[in-house]
Amino acid sequence: MSAHEKAAGVLDTPTTASKNHYTPIVASGEINSKTYATLKANFALLGHVLQHNRRADDGRHTYIIERWGQARYFTHLHDVTAFLTQIGGAK
Repeated sequence: MSAHEKAAGVLDTPTTASKNHYTPIVASGEINSKTYATLKANFALLGHVLQHNRRADDGRHTYIIERWGQARYFTHLHDVTAFLTQIGGAK
């Protein structure tokens, strides 16, 4: 915050307090191990295989669901859970 802003009584906000701080609006694709194990087990009960990959260059997450040699690719965890509901696995 500049001296002029301090003299004017401007309060610190996330944008004025730290210029290089970035807080994403959407939650990250990070998933804890218990949630992933539960999802993987629910897919396994239906004959599907769930895999989680993270790209090295930009850190994006990819979820791959396979069955009978066919695969579906998802980039968001909520899409994975929606697909599980669609195939009848979520209760």
